[in-house]
Amino acid sequence: MGILKRALHEAFAVSRRRPAADQVGARDAPRRKSGAAQQGMCVVILNWRRGENDPFSVFNSCLREHLRACGKNAELLETASDDWPQRLAELAHGGIEFVLTWQGLGSQVKVGDSGVSLWDHLRIPLICLHGDHPSHMPLNHQLESRYCYHLYSDADFARYSNRHLRWLRGASVIDLPQLHRELPLARTSGNHFVVAKNITHPVDTERLWKEKFDEPTFNAYMAAAEVLKRQIAEVRYVETHDVLDALIIERDFHWLRPEANGPAHHQFHSQLDKYMRHYKSVAAVTALREFPLRVYGRGWERTAQSAPPLHVFAPGLNMADSQELYYSRFGIVDISASKGLHDRTRRAMANGVGFLSSANLEDSFPDIARYDRLFFAFGEHELAEKCADVAADPDGQREVARQFADLYHSTYHFKRFVKHLDLLAKSVAEF
Repeated sequence: MGILKRALHEAFAVSRRRPAADQVGARDAPRRKSGAAQQGMCVVILNWRRGENDPFSVFNSCLREHLRACGKNAELLETASDDWPQRLAELAHGGIEFVLTWQGLGSQVKVGDSGVSLWDHLRIPLICLHGDHPSHMPLNHQLESRYCYHLYSDADFARYSNRHLRWLRGASVIDLPQLHRELPLARTSGNHFVVAKNITHPVDTERLWKEKFDEPTFNAYMAAAEVLKRQIAEVRYVETHDVLDALIIERDFHWLRPEANGPAHHQFHSQLDKYMRHYKSVAAVTALREFPLRVYGRGWERTAQSAPPLHVFAPGLNMADSQELYYSRFGIVDISASKGLHDRTRRAMANGVGFLSSANLEDSFPDIARYDRLFFAFGEHELAEKCADVAADPDGQREVARQFADLYHSTYHFKRFVKHLDLLAKSVAEF
């Protein structure tokens, strides 16, 4: 460990990012040794290959190709390797425009005995793209630095971050472009719907709550779950975290207030958020009892016990190996984690195939009603009725899905996305 620490210190000592006016001199300095450094200015993408079903490796490979198509030298850096900070410092010899990371991974790395942020030390802009809620891993959302930007895929995520985790620079929302890049397959396969989702069954979650929490806290969790379940059956879109904050005040769950116990507050939001995602997933599969369905993922054993013969359950697949799942003739049924599109829906769009999504895009597309057949809520019978329409006209569903994919791509083109990142990275000097 001492050797690694000394090596990092030596690498950082010679690789602190110089002000923009000095960049040419830095690139010409004779200390450059690695081939990567000789490529000149680059964008670095931090990857983490150990996520369940390894989604980041696919996202980041696609992201690198998009960046290269926009004229960037893009490098992937694997954070599962212990020496990645040293390798980052070596890349900095040639100049780094900015570093991209998903979910804030790597943002908390510190250097030296004083514990200074790696990003402050190297003076490299770090742009954190967050596709998940801050309550799940608050530590990855907490870095505040002139060199760090937190961008969220959904407004409710950014609001929570600004309410609880931001003091110096506010988080903001960014509309993610279509990231997936893979050659479309030539044919569809099978007349069935597909659900791809890892879950923990709500009954099992409730049992864990009962074992873990004292009685008042368990009752608070169960009360929140019941309110949320009732609301999603009645309202087109329910903002989970606004409901939870209101409940804490209305029912005087004073020990869950952020000022009383920040970690308990985050845990309350995280647990109920995950609970409702899994509850909605089970509800969707249950609503499809009359339709042929293939379910891929972990945690479906309890549901499978009472499922009809039309339903087939299989293990989940790594994202890199799962493209064929999207080519069933009836398409994928995707339960979004928030108001915006989930990456499964985006991948279906990239492949030109059909989908049904629980996203609510009324804030993003004023004419979204034109694409009503692609989206569903959890009112009684709604999903089953939408599925019946798809089964009656799967080719029509795919065509509307393609039209919407074209609209989305033209609205949130990748070049605009990269321009936004460029402006953020350059604004470091103005902070």
